[in-house]
Amino acid sequence: MSTKSKGQRGEDAAATFLESHGYRILARNYRTPTGEADLIALDGRTLVIVEVKRRDGRRYGSALAAVDYKKRATLRAVADDFAQIAAPGARIRFDVVAIDGNRLALHRNAF
Repeated sequence: MSTKSKGQRGEDAAATFLESHGYRILARNYRTPTGEADLIALDGRTLVIVEVKRRDGRRYGSALAAVDYKKRATLRAVADDFAQIAAPGARIRFDVVAIDGNRLALHRNAF
């Protein structure tokens, strides 16, 4: 299975998981000139920017640890772009869905 298809399966699993916990998915693979967010959702009235990170093994560290400073900065910029267009003044939160092997974990307010 290609890396791209593994990533897509991870994002599909994350979206299904989040919906089962009351999130409403607004966008998938949302792209702006500043970068991309895997998922954008609403959790109640809070706009949530979700990074989905998958690791099949521990060779390169955990999935959560892979959301580094550069990725966090990119997600903040994407959130600003999205909020200006679709949700001015919205409260914004950043969650990470980390998939390590077969284990999926939601990290709310990850940064």
